[in-house]
Amino acid sequence: MADNRFRQVVVDYCEKMVEPAPAGWPVRKLLNQLERYYSAYMLIGQYYGWRNHGASVPNLSRLQAISGQSPRQTASFCATLEARNLVFSDTLASDRRQKVLRPADSLIREVGRSCAAFVEAYDVIAGSALAPPIERDAGLLGEMIHFSATRVRGSGTVIALYPRVLALSGYDCGYPMLVTLILAHYRRRSGKVMFALTHGALAERFQVSESHIGNVLGHLRQAGALVPRRGPEDGIVVEDLVDEFERWCAAEMAHYADLARVCLPQRAPLA
Repeated sequence: MADNRFRQVVVDYCEKMVEPAPAGWPVRKLLNQLERYYSAYMLIGQYYGWRNHGASVPNLSRLQAISGQSPRQTASFCATLEARNLVFSDTLASDRRQKVLRPADSLIREVGRSCAAFVEAYDVIAGSALAPPIERDAGLLGEMIHFSATRVRGSGTVIALYPRVLALSGYDCGYPMLVTLILAHYRRRSGKVMFALTHGALAERFQVSESHIGNVLGHLRQAGALVPRRGPEDGIVVEDLVDEFERWCAAEMAHYADLARVCLPQRAPLA
């Protein structure tokens, strides 16, 4: 964080994360809520644990035990992913009664979008080249997610140390909303062109209702994370929240850079 390039890489991370979602079925909206994202993360992690490291068969019952959702919610979530060809249920060759949950590359890339962006941010500061092979190869990204999921299950999530980031991520599209508000803070401070922060504009951006936007901003106001309301725009964050977000970014950069090195011991220089 002491590096003079740190804040700019955080800005660049925010810009990447608020890019418009791809056209078609709203997979990004589905995953922009912590419980669903965590379930998909663990699904990918258990698949690569089995494929590359001899872990147990990655079936639905095993995922239900670690997904963070109820068994019924997990089954419904997997069915939704399967219906959209984001997850495949393969028959295990050695035991045809077993069904392997295999994530599609498109799911891995969407779930790993933030992870890869944090590695790219780290590369800028450290002068390393960890991100390019992981961004090119969904299998390497899935392997990195496996190592992360294993670490999370052993020692807890990184996000737990950042309570307001964690709380916002629990809302539907809460994390990208937070990123947007942080980016607006940076743009306002640097005098760059701003984007609309009205309830209607945010609702359209994230494909949620205006009342939902109001609920999320209301939570931030109650937590003292927004400055007093200023006319039609009430999404101005306080410096304390910006500081927490920057510390979160630094922790994620370190977390994923460390895991990227494990995935790429001979293919990227150590910083």
